[in-house]
Amino acid sequence: MATLRFPKLVQRIREEFEDHPNLRVNATEAARFWGLDLTESQLVLAELQLTGFLAEGPDHRYRHVA
Repeated sequence: MATLRFPKLVQRIREEFEDHPNLRVNATEAARFWGLDLTESQLVLAELQLTGFLAEGPDHRYRHVA
């Protein structure tokens, strides 16, 4: 993944979670939903989790932390 593309991708997915507060996805679902490969999906979700924006539930689905 291009280094310059990553911040834009993170921002785009962050905005999706903000626009859809009930969105819950695992890494595989996120990859399909946003047209990413699984590694990209995992990296973006991990970044958003590290910043405290997302939390991962016991079902491995990510959700926005209110």
